[in-house]
Amino acid sequence: MSKTGHGMLETHPTEARQRRRLLKALACTPLLGLPGGAALAGGNNAASARGHVPAGVAISACDDDTGQHFASCTSYQGQERWRQPIKERAHGATRHPHKPWALIFARRPGTEINVFDLETGERITRIEAAPDRHFYGHGVFSPDGGLLYTTENAITSGEGRIGIYDMHRDFARLGEFASGGIGPHEIRLHPDGRQLIIANGGILTRPETGRVKLNLESMQSNLTLLDRVSGEIHWQGEPSHHQLSLRHLDVSRDGTIVAGYQYQGPASDHHPLVVMKRPASETLQELPLPPEYVPQFKQYIASIAIAPKGHLAVATAPRGNVITLWNLETGELETTLDFADCAGALAVPATQETPAGFVVSNGRGEWLLIDEDGLPALGPVRLANTHWDNHLALM
Repeated sequence: MSKTGHGMLETHPTEARQRRRLLKALACTPLLGLPGGAALAGGNNAASARGHVPAGVAISACDDDTGQHFASCTSYQGQERWRQPIKERAHGATRHPHKPWALIFARRPGTEINVFDLETGERITRIEAAPDRHFYGHGVFSPDGGLLYTTENAITSGEGRIGIYDMHRDFARLGEFASGGIGPHEIRLHPDGRQLIIANGGILTRPETGRVKLNLESMQSNLTLLDRVSGEIHWQGEPSHHQLSLRHLDVSRDGTIVAGYQYQGPASDHHPLVVMKRPASETLQELPLPPEYVPQFKQYIASIAIAPKGHLAVATAPRGNVITLWNLETGELETTLDFADCAGALAVPATQETPAGFVVSNGRGEWLLIDEDGLPALGPVRLANTHWDNHLALM
Protein backbone atom coordinates (compact mmCIF):
# COMPACT_ATOMS: atom_id res chain seq x y z
CA MET A 1 0.00 0.00 0.00
CA SER A 2 2.89 2.39 0.66
CA LYS A 3 5.12 3.77 -2.07
CA THR A 4 8.07 6.10 -2.30
CA GLY A 5 9.28 8.05 -5.29
CA HIS A 6 10.38 11.35 -6.71
CA GLY A 7 7.84 14.04 -7.39
CA MET A 8 9.77 16.46 -9.59
CA LEU A 9 8.82 16.67 -13.24
CA GLU A 10 10.98 15.60 -16.15
CA THR A 11 12.28 18.71 -17.87
CA HIS A 12 14.13 19.98 -20.93
CA PRO A 13 17.46 21.83 -20.37
CA THR A 14 15.84 25.28 -20.07
CA GLU A 15 13.20 23.93 -17.71
CA ALA A 16 15.92 22.14 -15.74
CA ARG A 17 17.71 25.45 -15.14
CA GLN A 18 14.46 27.02 -14.02
CA ARG A 19 13.87 24.08 -11.67
CA ARG A 20 17.34 24.44 -10.15
CA ARG A 21 16.54 28.10 -9.43
CA LEU A 22 13.21 27.06 -7.95
CA LEU A 23 14.81 24.44 -5.70
CA LYS A 24 17.42 26.96 -4.58
CA ALA A 25 14.67 29.45 -3.67
CA LEU A 26 12.68 26.79 -1.84
CA ALA A 27 15.74 25.57 0.05
CA CYS A 28 16.24 29.07 1.42
CA THR A 29 12.77 29.09 2.95
CA PRO A 30 12.95 28.53 6.74
CA LEU A 31 10.86 25.74 8.24
CA LEU A 32 10.17 27.53 11.53
CA GLY A 33 9.28 24.31 13.35
CA LEU A 34 7.80 24.71 16.84
CA PRO A 35 8.68 22.65 19.91
CA GLY A 36 7.05 19.24 19.81
CA GLY A 37 7.16 19.07 16.01
CA ALA A 38 4.22 21.42 15.36
CA ALA A 39 4.81 23.91 12.57
CA LEU A 40 3.15 27.30 12.67
CA ALA A 41 1.35 26.61 9.44
CA GLY A 42 -1.05 28.64 7.37
CA GLY A 43 -3.74 26.08 8.11
CA ASN A 44 -7.49 25.98 8.37
CA ASN A 45 -8.13 24.70 11.87
CA ALA A 46 -7.33 24.79 15.55
CA ALA A 47 -4.27 22.59 15.14
CA SER A 48 -2.62 25.37 13.12
CA ALA A 49 -3.77 28.21 15.38
CA ARG A 50 -1.07 27.87 18.02
CA GLY A 51 0.40 31.30 18.70
CA HIS A 52 -2.71 33.13 17.51
CA VAL A 53 -5.40 34.69 19.66
CA PRO A 54 -8.66 33.00 18.60
CA ALA A 55 -11.24 35.54 17.54
CA GLY A 56 -14.28 33.31 17.13
CA VAL A 57 -14.45 34.19 13.43
CA ALA A 58 -14.22 32.02 10.31
CA ILE A 59 -13.88 32.55 6.57
CA SER A 60 -16.00 30.79 3.97
CA ALA A 61 -17.15 31.06 0.40
CA CYS A 62 -20.89 31.40 -0.09
CA ASP A 63 -23.62 32.26 -2.59
CA ASP A 64 -26.67 34.45 -2.04
CA ASP A 65 -30.21 33.60 -3.08
CA THR A 66 -29.59 34.91 -6.62
CA GLY A 67 -26.48 32.74 -7.13
CA GLN A 68 -23.94 35.56 -6.78
CA HIS A 69 -20.62 34.32 -5.37
CA PHE A 70 -19.02 35.85 -2.27
CA ALA A 71 -16.28 35.54 0.31
CA SER A 72 -17.55 36.07 3.86
CA CYS A 73 -15.96 36.68 7.25
CA THR A 74 -18.45 35.73 9.96
CA SER A 75 -18.40 35.04 13.70
CA TYR A 76 -19.46 31.70 15.17
CA GLN A 77 -22.57 33.52 16.47
CA GLY A 78 -23.58 34.36 12.88
CA GLN A 79 -22.55 38.03 12.82
CA GLU A 80 -21.03 38.85 9.45
CA ARG A 81 -18.04 41.21 9.53
CA TRP A 82 -17.77 41.62 5.78
CA ARG A 83 -18.85 40.09 2.49
CA GLN A 84 -17.13 40.66 -0.86
CA PRO A 85 -18.26 39.55 -4.33
CA ILE A 86 -16.03 37.23 -6.37
CA LYS A 87 -16.25 36.23 -10.04
CA GLU A 88 -16.07 32.46 -9.72
CA ARG A 89 -17.69 30.12 -7.26
CA ALA A 90 -15.14 29.39 -4.57
CA HIS A 91 -14.49 26.30 -2.48
CA GLY A 92 -11.84 26.28 0.25
CA ALA A 93 -10.08 29.06 2.11
CA THR A 94 -7.00 29.58 4.22
CA ARG A 95 -5.36 32.39 6.15
CA HIS A 96 -1.81 33.66 6.03
CA PRO A 97 0.09 32.51 9.15
CA HIS A 98 1.37 35.99 10.03
CA LYS A 99 -0.45 38.62 7.96
CA PRO A 100 -4.16 39.47 8.36
CA TRP A 101 -5.01 37.95 4.99
CA ALA A 102 -7.65 35.44 3.90
CA LEU A 103 -7.33 33.51 0.63
CA ILE A 104 -10.41 32.14 -1.13
CA PHE A 105 -9.75 29.48 -3.81
CA ALA A 106 -11.89 28.99 -6.91
CA ARG A 107 -13.60 25.64 -7.21
CA ARG A 108 -12.64 23.25 -10.02
CA PRO A 109 -12.24 24.25 -12.85
CA GLY A 110 -11.83 27.85 -11.65
CA THR A 111 -8.79 29.99 -12.39
CA GLU A 112 -8.61 32.60 -9.61
CA ILE A 113 -7.59 32.97 -5.98
CA ASN A 114 -8.76 36.10 -4.16
CA VAL A 115 -6.73 37.59 -1.30
CA PHE A 116 -8.64 39.75 1.23
CA ASP A 117 -7.74 41.80 4.25
CA LEU A 118 -9.27 39.97 7.22
CA GLU A 119 -10.13 43.13 9.12
CA THR A 120 -11.64 45.29 6.39
CA GLY A 121 -12.58 42.85 3.63
CA GLU A 122 -10.56 44.90 1.14
CA ARG A 123 -9.30 42.87 -1.82
CA ILE A 124 -5.51 42.87 -1.71
CA THR A 125 -4.83 41.00 -4.96
CA ARG A 126 -6.14 38.31 -7.28
CA ILE A 127 -3.98 35.35 -8.35
CA GLU A 128 -4.67 33.97 -11.82
CA ALA A 129 -3.94 30.39 -12.84
CA ALA A 130 -1.08 29.76 -15.26
CA PRO A 131 -1.84 28.78 -18.88
CA ASP A 132 -3.07 25.18 -19.19
CA ARG A 133 -3.79 25.08 -15.44
CA HIS A 134 -6.82 25.42 -13.22
CA PHE A 135 -7.24 25.30 -9.46
CA TYR A 136 -8.90 22.58 -7.39
CA GLY A 137 -10.12 24.81 -4.57
CA HIS A 138 -7.41 24.42 -1.91
CA GLY A 139 -4.00 25.76 -0.92
CA VAL A 140 -1.66 26.15 2.03
CA PHE A 141 1.24 28.38 3.08
CA SER A 142 4.77 27.50 4.08
CA PRO A 143 5.43 28.00 7.82
CA ASP A 144 6.91 31.48 7.34
CA GLY A 145 4.12 32.49 4.92
CA GLY A 146 6.53 33.25 2.10
CA LEU A 147 5.29 30.53 -0.25
CA LEU A 148 1.81 29.44 -1.24
CA TYR A 149 1.21 25.89 -2.49
CA THR A 150 -1.95 25.16 -4.49
CA THR A 151 -3.54 22.04 -5.99
CA GLU A 152 -3.86 22.35 -9.76
CA ASN A 153 -4.68 20.43 -12.93
CA ALA A 154 -2.32 20.28 -15.90
CA ILE A 155 -5.21 20.43 -18.35
CA THR A 156 -3.57 18.95 -21.45
CA SER A 157 -2.02 15.93 -19.73
CA GLY A 158 -4.63 15.60 -16.96
CA GLU A 159 -1.90 15.20 -14.34
CA GLY A 160 -1.96 16.78 -10.90
CA ARG A 161 0.35 19.63 -10.04
CA ILE A 162 1.28 21.61 -6.93
CA GLY A 163 1.73 25.25 -7.94
CA ILE A 164 4.24 27.35 -5.97
CA TYR A 165 3.76 31.11 -5.54
CA ASP A 166 5.98 33.78 -3.97
CA MET A 167 4.05 35.95 -1.51
CA HIS A 168 6.88 38.53 -1.46
CA ARG A 169 6.50 39.17 -5.21
CA ASP A 170 2.73 39.63 -5.34
CA PHE A 171 2.27 35.84 -5.54
CA ALA A 172 4.36 35.42 -8.69
CA ARG A 173 4.37 31.78 -9.79
CA LEU A 174 7.76 30.16 -9.13
CA GLY A 175 7.01 26.76 -10.63
CA GLU A 176 5.35 23.48 -9.76
CA PHE A 177 5.80 19.90 -8.56
CA ALA A 178 3.99 16.75 -9.62
CA SER A 179 1.28 16.02 -7.05
CA GLY A 180 1.76 12.26 -7.26
CA GLY A 181 -1.55 11.53 -8.97
CA ILE A 182 -4.59 12.85 -10.83
CA GLY A 183 -7.01 15.36 -9.36
CA PRO A 184 -5.15 16.72 -6.31
CA HIS A 185 -7.74 18.27 -4.05
CA GLU A 186 -7.19 19.26 -0.42
CA ILE A 187 -3.64 20.03 0.71
CA ARG A 188 -2.30 20.60 4.23
CA LEU A 189 1.08 21.37 5.74
CA HIS A 190 2.44 18.57 7.90
CA PRO A 191 3.32 19.61 11.49
CA ASP A 192 6.99 18.99 10.65
CA GLY A 193 6.86 22.08 8.42
CA ARG A 194 8.57 20.21 5.59
CA GLN A 195 5.98 17.90 4.05
CA LEU A 196 2.80 18.64 2.15
CA ILE A 197 -0.13 16.28 2.66
CA ILE A 198 -2.08 15.87 -0.58
CA ALA A 199 -5.33 14.04 -1.32
CA ASN A 200 -5.10 13.02 -4.98
CA GLY A 201 -8.73 12.25 -5.82
CA GLY A 202 -7.86 10.21 -8.92
CA ILE A 203 -10.71 11.60 -11.04
CA LEU A 204 -9.87 13.07 -14.46
CA THR A 205 -11.87 16.11 -15.59
CA ARG A 206 -11.35 18.77 -18.26
CA PRO A 207 -12.71 22.33 -18.45
CA GLU A 208 -14.41 21.71 -21.81
CA THR A 209 -16.52 18.94 -20.28
CA GLY A 210 -17.12 20.77 -17.00
CA ARG A 211 -17.29 18.52 -13.96
CA VAL A 212 -17.92 15.30 -15.92
CA LYS A 213 -15.77 12.44 -14.53
CA LEU A 214 -13.89 10.89 -17.43
CA ASN A 215 -12.00 7.92 -15.96
CA LEU A 216 -14.18 6.22 -13.38
CA GLU A 217 -13.28 2.72 -14.57
CA SER A 218 -9.52 3.30 -14.35
CA MET A 219 -9.28 5.94 -11.61
CA GLN A 220 -6.85 5.50 -8.71
CA SER A 221 -6.77 7.82 -5.74
CA ASN A 222 -3.98 8.19 -3.18
CA LEU A 223 -2.78 10.07 -0.13
CA THR A 224 0.67 11.58 -0.69
CA LEU A 225 3.36 13.05 1.55
CA LEU A 226 5.47 15.38 -0.59
CA ASP A 227 8.66 17.25 0.35
CA ARG A 228 7.75 20.90 -0.21
CA VAL A 229 11.38 21.88 -0.95
CA SER A 230 12.58 19.10 -3.25
CA GLY A 231 9.29 17.80 -4.62
CA GLU A 232 10.26 14.27 -3.58
CA ILE A 233 7.42 11.92 -2.69
CA HIS A 234 8.14 10.49 0.76
CA TRP A 235 5.11 8.21 1.00
CA GLN A 236 1.89 7.23 -0.76
CA GLY A 237 -1.06 5.13 0.33
CA GLU A 238 -3.96 3.92 -1.80
CA PRO A 239 -7.55 3.07 -0.83
CA SER A 240 -8.76 -0.53 -0.71
CA HIS A 241 -10.88 0.04 -3.85
CA HIS A 242 -9.79 2.07 -6.87
CA GLN A 243 -13.12 3.95 -7.01
CA LEU A 244 -12.74 5.35 -3.49
CA SER A 245 -11.75 8.96 -4.12
CA LEU A 246 -9.69 10.66 -1.40
CA ARG A 247 -10.72 14.30 -1.37
CA HIS A 248 -10.63 16.07 1.99
CA LEU A 249 -8.41 15.71 5.02
CA ASP A 250 -7.12 17.20 8.24
CA VAL A 251 -3.97 16.65 10.30
CA SER A 252 -3.48 16.83 14.06
CA ARG A 253 -0.53 18.37 15.86
CA ASP A 254 1.06 14.92 16.31
CA GLY A 255 0.85 14.17 12.58
CA THR A 256 -2.24 11.93 12.58
CA ILE A 257 -4.01 12.34 9.23
CA VAL A 258 -7.73 11.72 8.77
CA ALA A 259 -9.30 11.78 5.30
CA GLY A 260 -12.69 11.15 3.73
CA TYR A 261 -13.73 9.09 0.71
CA GLN A 262 -16.27 9.79 -2.00
CA TYR A 263 -17.12 6.44 -3.59
CA GLN A 264 -17.68 6.48 -7.36
CA GLY A 265 -19.11 2.97 -7.76
CA PRO A 266 -22.58 1.44 -7.37
CA ALA A 267 -24.72 2.89 -4.58
CA SER A 268 -25.43 -0.60 -3.27
CA ASP A 269 -21.77 -1.28 -2.45
CA HIS A 270 -20.51 -1.12 1.15
CA HIS A 271 -17.14 0.59 1.60
CA PRO A 272 -15.47 2.52 4.43
CA LEU A 273 -15.69 6.29 4.09
CA VAL A 274 -13.17 7.56 6.65
CA VAL A 275 -9.48 6.65 6.67
CA MET A 276 -6.61 7.43 9.04
CA LYS A 277 -2.82 7.40 8.87
CA ARG A 278 -1.09 7.32 12.22
CA PRO A 279 2.38 8.94 12.44
CA ALA A 280 4.25 5.66 12.97
CA SER A 281 2.26 3.66 10.41
CA GLU A 282 3.16 3.02 6.78
CA THR A 283 -0.37 2.04 5.81
CA LEU A 284 -3.81 3.60 5.65
CA GLN A 285 -6.27 2.44 8.31
CA GLU A 286 -9.80 2.42 6.92
CA LEU A 287 -12.26 2.93 9.77
CA PRO A 288 -15.22 0.51 9.79
CA LEU A 289 -18.60 1.97 8.95
CA PRO A 290 -21.46 0.15 10.71
CA PRO A 291 -23.76 -1.39 8.06
CA GLU A 292 -26.84 0.44 9.35
CA TYR A 293 -25.28 3.76 8.38
CA VAL A 294 -24.36 2.81 4.81
CA PRO A 295 -27.68 3.88 3.20
CA GLN A 296 -27.77 7.18 5.10
CA PHE A 297 -24.22 8.31 4.31
CA LYS A 298 -24.77 7.78 0.56
CA GLN A 299 -21.08 6.97 -0.06
CA TYR A 300 -19.97 10.60 0.35
CA ILE A 301 -17.87 12.49 2.91
CA ALA A 302 -17.36 16.24 2.48
CA SER A 303 -15.12 17.92 5.10
CA ILE A 304 -12.83 16.54 7.80
CA ALA A 305 -11.74 18.29 11.02
CA ILE A 306 -9.73 16.98 13.98
CA ALA A 307 -10.45 18.29 17.50
CA PRO A 308 -7.85 20.57 19.12
CA LYS A 309 -6.94 17.77 21.55
CA GLY A 310 -6.60 15.28 18.70
CA HIS A 311 -8.90 12.62 20.15
CA LEU A 312 -11.96 13.18 17.97
CA ALA A 313 -12.59 13.88 14.29
CA VAL A 314 -15.66 15.22 12.52
CA ALA A 315 -16.59 14.03 9.02
CA THR A 316 -19.62 15.62 7.36
CA ALA A 317 -21.96 13.61 5.12
CA PRO A 318 -24.12 16.25 3.35
CA ARG A 319 -26.02 13.80 1.16
CA GLY A 320 -27.13 11.99 4.29
CA ASN A 321 -27.70 15.20 6.31
CA VAL A 322 -25.52 13.91 9.13
CA ILE A 323 -22.42 14.96 11.08
CA THR A 324 -20.29 12.00 12.12
CA LEU A 325 -17.83 12.00 15.04
CA TRP A 326 -15.02 9.44 15.14
CA ASN A 327 -12.96 8.33 18.12
CA LEU A 328 -9.36 8.39 16.87
CA GLU A 329 -8.07 6.28 19.74
CA THR A 330 -10.35 3.35 18.94
CA GLY A 331 -10.96 4.09 15.26
CA GLU A 332 -14.71 3.75 15.74
CA LEU A 333 -17.74 5.84 14.89
CA GLU A 334 -18.67 7.43 18.21
CA THR A 335 -21.84 9.38 17.47
CA THR A 336 -23.83 11.21 14.81
CA LEU A 337 -25.80 14.44 14.72
CA ASP A 338 -28.52 15.31 12.22
CA PHE A 339 -27.76 18.56 10.39
CA ALA A 340 -29.33 19.13 6.96
CA ASP A 341 -26.94 19.59 4.02
CA CYS A 342 -23.91 19.85 6.34
CA ALA A 343 -20.58 20.27 4.57
CA GLY A 344 -18.03 22.66 6.10
CA ALA A 345 -16.23 21.50 9.25
CA LEU A 346 -13.69 23.48 11.24
CA ALA A 347 -11.85 22.61 14.45
CA VAL A 348 -11.74 25.66 16.70
CA PRO A 349 -9.95 26.57 19.94
CA ALA A 350 -11.79 28.05 22.89
CA THR A 351 -12.62 31.75 22.94
CA GLN A 352 -14.00 33.90 25.76
CA GLU A 353 -17.50 33.21 24.46
CA THR A 354 -17.30 29.67 23.09
CA PRO A 355 -15.74 26.29 24.01
CA ALA A 356 -13.17 24.42 21.95
CA GLY A 357 -14.68 22.04 19.45
CA PHE A 358 -16.04 22.26 15.91
CA VAL A 359 -18.01 24.66 13.75
CA VAL A 360 -20.09 22.97 11.03
CA SER A 361 -21.81 24.85 8.20
CA ASN A 362 -24.50 23.90 5.69
CA GLY A 363 -25.99 25.03 2.40
CA ARG A 364 -28.89 26.71 4.19
CA GLY A 365 -26.70 29.42 5.69
CA GLU A 366 -26.52 27.80 9.15
CA TRP A 367 -23.56 27.26 11.50
CA LEU A 368 -23.56 24.82 14.41
CA LEU A 369 -20.93 24.84 17.19
CA ILE A 370 -20.16 21.43 18.74
CA ASP A 371 -17.99 21.04 21.84
CA GLU A 372 -15.11 18.55 22.18
CA ASP A 373 -17.51 15.92 23.52
CA GLY A 374 -19.52 16.13 20.32
CA LEU A 375 -22.46 17.93 21.92
CA PRO A 376 -24.14 21.00 20.41
CA ALA A 377 -22.86 24.12 22.19
CA LEU A 378 -24.25 26.96 20.08
CA GLY A 379 -26.82 27.20 17.34
CA PRO A 380 -27.61 26.48 14.76
CA VAL A 381 -27.46 30.16 13.87
CA ARG A 382 -28.52 31.24 10.40
CA LEU A 383 -27.32 34.04 8.16
CA ALA A 384 -30.08 35.20 5.80
CA ASN A 385 -29.56 35.25 2.02
CA THR A 386 -26.60 32.88 2.42
CA HIS A 387 -25.68 29.39 1.21
CA TRP A 388 -22.33 28.29 2.61
CA ASP A 389 -19.94 26.40 0.36
CA ASN A 390 -18.09 23.24 1.43
CA HIS A 391 -15.38 24.59 3.72
CA LEU A 392 -14.49 26.91 6.58
CA ALA A 393 -11.14 28.39 7.59
CA LEU A 394 -10.15 29.75 10.98
CA MET A 395 -9.29 33.44 11.27
